[in-house]
Amino acid sequence: MSTTTVAETDLGEAEGLRLVRIPLKFLDHHPDNVRSDFALTEAFCQSLAAEQQVPVHVIPIPADHQRAEGEEDYRFWVTKGNRRLAAARSKELPDLLCLIDLAKAGDRAGQFIDMVVENDDDYRRGLTAFEQAQALFEAHQAGASRTRLQQVTGRNRRQIGEALTVGGLSAQTRQVAGQMDYEWTLEDLALLAEFDGDEEGLAEIHERLRWGGKVRYVVERVRTERAEAAEQARLRAELEQAGITVTEQLPPGALTLARLADAVHGFDPDTHTTCAGHGVYFRSWDKTGPVAYCTTPDQHGHAAPAPPVEAGSTEPAKGDDLERRLVIEGNRAWKASAVVRQEWVAALLARSTAPRPVLAWVARQLVEMPAPLRDKLTAARHSPLWATLTGNFSVDSAASVRPGRLPLLALAPIVVAYEHQMTVPDTARYTWRQDRSGPVGRTDAQGYLSLLAELGYSPTPIEQAIIDGLPYRGDAPADEGLELDPSAEAASVDERPQDNDAAQAGGSEHATHVDAWVDPETDCDADDGTPYSAAA
Repeated sequence: MSTTTVAETDLGEAEGLRLVRIPLKFLDHHPDNVRSDFALTEAFCQSLAAEQQVPVHVIPIPADHQRAEGEEDYRFWVTKGNRRLAAARSKELPDLLCLIDLAKAGDRAGQFIDMVVENDDDYRRGLTAFEQAQALFEAHQAGASRTRLQQVTGRNRRQIGEALTVGGLSAQTRQVAGQMDYEWTLEDLALLAEFDGDEEGLAEIHERLRWGGKVRYVVERVRTERAEAAEQARLRAELEQAGITVTEQLPPGALTLARLADAVHGFDPDTHTTCAGHGVYFRSWDKTGPVAYCTTPDQHGHAAPAPPVEAGSTEPAKGDDLERRLVIEGNRAWKASAVVRQEWVAALLARSTAPRPVLAWVARQLVEMPAPLRDKLTAARHSPLWATLTGNFSVDSAASVRPGRLPLLALAPIVVAYEHQMTVPDTARYTWRQDRSGPVGRTDAQGYLSLLAELGYSPTPIEQAIIDGLPYRGDAPADEGLELDPSAEAASVDERPQDNDAAQAGGSEHATHVDAWVDPETDCDADDGTPYSAAA
């Protein structure tokens, strides 16, 4: 069928409708428009300015309508598209593409019905993140440059990049993501690119999302744990290639070189690599820190004094084992949370206007001067986190900063002080614990994290536990326990009774266990804080 035939037989001109471009000076909002907030965003206004694609509906203003001062030139009321008109005015556009609807001019009831049908969510359905990404990806494939996509959609460069990344995901990855019970955004979906086609990784992400976590945190957990496992595999291969025995745990009867250095007079760990009993293992909580040991020190001339047998000593209970595994899980969760939180904080400090609660919180912090500020505030600008979180802005530029942004500049050193004390020192991981004290106490951490949550940050499970004043029991639901990481078995180093003060203070003659002086809570030797590594 030819185009001419279609035009003559199947197409008809709608009565009372005319599509034209009308200068803005002739357009006005409908006086009875029910929308109270046009919710103009920069992205929406920018897209309208770049390329007007959807016509607004207008009706002629009745001749008997009494115009107020400044309304003399108006000739049409907008019935559908008042938000677009507001955006066009904000961008000072010359005109808008309009559909003049003469049929609705005398239908007052129909004008209100149009407002509902045009804007009600029951009648309209926006594109999902998958659909948006696919449309933008196909547009790019069809020849639209990234610059054009930015202009016509109002999205920034990063958002367009994320959309194109998502559009390029394999059908399998998109299908798996679609099966996850999660409200995806383009930013979230773009995080799956590194797991594209990786069934195991996607399954792990799916499992953790099922627990209710945010995808950025979940991806960071999976990413860091995989990186640790890969580094451990590399180190293991390197050690084995060098002829060093690597075991899964400390063998029965073996002593770490750190223990031997304390217990045996004249023992030199640096020369032990030539010993037939030399070996290494990896602690369950430290997959990248091999610890050297001697399998049978008595047979290799490293005899240590026999420790006295303590009455009533027993093997650790299963509950103690679970608690130790919880420490391992918590330390990993705390580390991953810091990465996610600091990304969000950096974006907060880059805003042009400070959220309302910031100034009052800053003032209260400076008056109360809690421990994190007493210890680190004056040195905050010298912390490596300063450039990471603030972009290393120049203090000299503060004089030219808009007043609305000044509270963020005052917040910056305080935030850096908190983040440094909560992540950098070795004992920073104690922050989440209720049985240990670190540079930032739980009460101070609760106040800091509560502020971030008030400003829009989504706390991770371990951070939410601090905010709520509750113990952290893992990311998984309570009925699933701590089975998420089978490798997190308690090593023999963890079996030292926590109340054995004599073993820590009395030297070799008081040693009650092969690793009596290793503090399982600090993962290091009690004497100097540094375990002997495989290279010793």
